[in-house]
Amino acid sequence: MRFSLLIALAIVLATAGCTVSVATPSSSPSEQPDGGIEGGFPSSGDAAATDALSGVEASGSLDARADAPDAQEAGPFVPATHSPWPQVPSNQGVFLKPMKLVTILSSGDALATQLFAFGDALIASHWWTSVTTEYGLGAPSGGVHVTGAAITQNPDQTAMLSYIQSAIAGNPAATPDGNTLYMLYLPQSIDAIDPMNGTNTMCKFFGGFHDIYDMGGNAFAVGQRCPLQGTGLTEIQDLTITASHEILEAATDPQPGSGWALGAGNLQQPWTQPPTLIAPGGELGDLCLGTQWAEGGYTYQRGWSNAAAAAGGDPCVPAYPSARYYNASAPQPWYMLATGNSVTIPLTGFASGPTGDWALETLPLSSSSTDFSGSVTSATHYVGQGGMTVPTTNNGRMATLTVSAPGAASGSWTVFGIASVPLPATGMVSGDAYHLWPVGVYVP
Repeated sequence: MRFSLLIALAIVLATAGCTVSVATPSSSPSEQPDGGIEGGFPSSGDAAATDALSGVEASGSLDARADAPDAQEAGPFVPATHSPWPQVPSNQGVFLKPMKLVTILSSGDALATQLFAFGDALIASHWWTSVTTEYGLGAPSGGVHVTGAAITQNPDQTAMLSYIQSAIAGNPAATPDGNTLYMLYLPQSIDAIDPMNGTNTMCKFFGGFHDIYDMGGNAFAVGQRCPLQGTGLTEIQDLTITASHEILEAATDPQPGSGWALGAGNLQQPWTQPPTLIAPGGELGDLCLGTQWAEGGYTYQRGWSNAAAAAGGDPCVPAYPSARYYNASAPQPWYMLATGNSVTIPLTGFASGPTGDWALETLPLSSSSTDFSGSVTSATHYVGQGGMTVPTTNNGRMATLTVSAPGAASGSWTVFGIASVPLPATGMVSGDAYHLWPVGVYVP
């Protein structure tokens, strides 16, 4: 599932204005990798997701304090040590090979021509080869265009499946063959209905999702039109990012959890598993949220590569030819917090080569309680318009995440995402909106 927060979090510091606009996802922890639903980060509160970076201007300046020198001294550049990336298993080895992509749009959609063309471009793209080769998918068998009737009511999953069946009826090229993926784009002003949370108004729960289509091994995915304000994206870019995310995950994990995926999160004791299983999710698109690839006039989301992750640098592909990777890691996945106290978590910046400072933002991804709050502090800062400051880091430089939960009951937990955000004022070159490192906190 592609969470709308991830779309809206397109932390557009590379543009004048440089605001962070974060959608308001559900506080419910139920939206986990259960049916392949990709969506916005579940947030523990509206205000918590729209904090330090909001309103920061590109015209700001760095406040690099003398008492916080970089760990990188003169000499050859050495990336700072960080916790290892996970390796995604193949589980039962269920995937679509060769995938047949059927793009479905409703009658009268103004973007139909562009989205049909995108589907054709995707299956022949360098992006597809890069994100699927090591997972054994091979070249797709082809692409099919389908135009269905007008969609006039908000559909739930049952209604969407019925719509697809009706739209492909009588079209032999679109008949399911055991490796078919149906990519359905909902039209403007139509919102999916989530079975757990209700109507997905303004993509408050997710931007897209995928699931099993039938017992024959076929899959389907859905993309919804989301608010664009603050994202820096056009409508077609937003949709193609969502679609590429869902197509990758549906092709590599069509029956969620049976293909390439880390697994399903245990919400009763999530601290016994990697926090990424709780949020943002354990599929190949989830693990590269915020990363983008431009090709042939279209914008794709990059995908997770086990091989790249094993090398220790940028774990997402296609690889950028020149941009340097940057992030900030915590030394362990979960931290224990005693009721009424706070816990401090060390964060270390790491980069693949010399680069300017980048900003750090705390994002609540998922939580069992609204009592948790977290903030990042560091000895260096970026000063924006009006004197607003955000913490920054660099390779080998330390920062601290402080989490408190004064009223959290025993068994409560939260997962924060530490977002590393490029700052163009520091000379950073990046093709990504942000890079994410999840870390969890729980009350025993």
